[in-house]
Amino acid sequence: MSEALIVFALKYWLVAAFALFVALLWQVFRPGTRAAMDRHARIPFAVEEDRDGRA
Repeated sequence: MSEALIVFALKYWLVAAFALFVALLWQVFRPGTRAAMDRHARIPFAVEEDRDGRA
């Protein structure tokens, strides 16, 4: 049983990784999530604007 599981994992890990990558792309680039992703992308810039430049 464990050998069959290992063989299955070795054969299909790339397929699973690609499916996960495609799911991630779908989640990020859907038209409905564009505004949310844009807000998330601007977080580092908002933090820098809040600081006055002193360490």
